[in-house]
Amino acid sequence: MQEQTRKERPVSLVDIFLKARELEREGKDVIHFDAGEPDFDPPEQVMSATINAIRAGRGRYTESGGIPEARRAISEHIARKIRVEIATNQIVVTAGGRLALYYAFASLPKNSKIGIISPDWPAYKDLARFIGHQVQFFETRLEDGWDIDVDQIRNSDCNAIVLNYPNNPTGKILEDSVIRDLVQIASEKKMTVVSDEVYSDYVFGKKHFRSILETTGLHYILVTSLSKSYAMTGYRAAYLVSDEKTIQHIGRMNSMIMTSAPEFVQYAIVAALSCEEYVKEKAELIKKRRDVAASALKERLGAELYSPDGALYVFPKLHSGRSFDSERFALELLEKKFVSVSPGTAFGSWYKEHVRMTLLQDEKRIEEGIERMAQLIE
Repeated sequence: MQEQTRKERPVSLVDIFLKARELEREGKDVIHFDAGEPDFDPPEQVMSATINAIRAGRGRYTESGGIPEARRAISEHIARKIRVEIATNQIVVTAGGRLALYYAFASLPKNSKIGIISPDWPAYKDLARFIGHQVQFFETRLEDGWDIDVDQIRNSDCNAIVLNYPNNPTGKILEDSVIRDLVQIASEKKMTVVSDEVYSDYVFGKKHFRSILETTGLHYILVTSLSKSYAMTGYRAAYLVSDEKTIQHIGRMNSMIMTSAPEFVQYAIVAALSCEEYVKEKAELIKKRRDVAASALKERLGAELYSPDGALYVFPKLHSGRSFDSERFALELLEKKFVSVSPGTAFGSWYKEHVRMTLLQDEKRIEEGIERMAQLIE
């Protein structure tokens, strides 16, 4: 019966995460490569600002778009980071990246067709379809370095496209030439570009990440949150950036759905955006973990792997003596070796031989987890 259920419904990220938590409650030593949740604390300034705001009585209703201090801090942060001037009336503060994406998709015309580049975070298609939009996937492959065939997008009838770079799950960052081609296509076809830049602070080496805000001549909606860069997953702190008209519309939705983001969380956002050294330190930490994971995966599992340009994950292609099924492997690995990975099929049906692994354990735990994976495959 369990096997029949597995075939009817793909094993999801949530399935693995909940099963891992259940095993932990039973006393098992589970190594987590599942949820994209940092294993470090937010900056001390963030925790202090949150406590101080609550003690100062800053737990009230605010403007639906966000308090002026938070929107100004975001505007100044963008100016420092990418040298682009964004007015405060182009910003909405909301609760969490998932809600920000919901607003972005809900602001599109009814029955839009949204292009999604695979492998992709499952929330994109789930949210788009929930709202009533159509979805078209554009497959990329490890063998091609996760590069996009831009002609597929040029020849599509999509009126919106989602960009997520650095990418979850591959860690890919697009080359500038590809970004220019995509921007030109989007401009010519009057496509809205929804750019999820939640991992933009995690960029490794000399690779350059180009924000959608650095481009011109197209309609964009940038969505991001502070969950990853500042380890603020439970704070539900996020924001959107777009043109003034779109932001006014999104602000009205925010007002109807949640009135406003919690006031004390908005003061935490102000504090977080001044913690630039903290972010650099964590990016360097993840880079070291990437190197450890990539080396161990190749040496112990013979995995094929694109060394991530950024983000928090590796997405190796695994092999064994039999036809590799990442869903079966993820369940067996968790049940027998107490290591939780996300099956590649959660990010697209084409990725049966891949698994996603987060880089949110220390180096020793990463190596131990990969050793347990090797024991199962052997």
